[in-house]
Amino acid sequence: MIKNVNNSYHGGADRTGPGGHFRSGGAVAPSRLLILGDSITLGVAQLGGERITAHVETSYVDILRRELPQLVIHIDADIHRTTADALPRLEPLLERYHPNLVLVMLGGNDADLYWKRFVISAGRIMRHRVAVEQFTVNLQQIVARVRAAGATPILTDMPNHCLALRGPYLSQLSGKDVTAMIAAHGGQATSDASLARYQQAAAAVARAAACPFVAYGQALARYPLENVATADGAHPNAFAHGVIAAEFKPLLAALSRPGASAAAWSQRACADVHA
Repeated sequence: MIKNVNNSYHGGADRTGPGGHFRSGGAVAPSRLLILGDSITLGVAQLGGERITAHVETSYVDILRRELPQLVIHIDADIHRTTADALPRLEPLLERYHPNLVLVMLGGNDADLYWKRFVISAGRIMRHRVAVEQFTVNLQQIVARVRAAGATPILTDMPNHCLALRGPYLSQLSGKDVTAMIAAHGGQATSDASLARYQQAAAAVARAAACPFVAYGQALARYPLENVATADGAHPNAFAHGVIAAEFKPLLAALSRPGASAAAWSQRACADVHA
């Protein structure tokens, strides 16, 4: 299990210049982005319980680091992480990294089922890891804490599982016919409708808080699910990570310029997430 991966640390900044850019000796230093994420941010391609068994060759973080060299990117991510897990970690991270941008790449695990409970109960117990109402409250608190630290929060939606792949994968792991259990509850259509509630909640929080919102899950939904998922049906594949990076790049490029404002980008919140 990989926990709390912080694979970039840059110190030495001594004061803040226009637009939240740190200055040292009078020179404008690169913007600092903190990504608060889960297994997608870690570039996970496959999990075996609590263990990462495969990574994508190139993650969206790798692409952003290559294409946005002016942006110093710090990562704090963990598998299975929810907004509830992230909240107690946030303030120490803000104090440690002093970011001027915080990308909140969370929500997929909040919306996900407790699969173990679902399988053990033969599909009778369907429960999200975090209820959508609590997910909303958690996001609001994350936004408030990020802003209190003087940083700009960036919220996102989340992608769905490909149940055509997820069912057989979980069936193989559990020795039970999970595909049939999923079908009995309406299959992919039911899953899509359930996830939409979390996507809409995230967009609503962004709209109310007037902070930037990137609907990368909606961007991935333009492709057949089988084309953007890894073999476990739960994680974006290498192609999908390219799509994710392309969704983030214009916003991050704009906000990493000296004197940049997030106001114009806040108008994008919920533009592609339909009620």
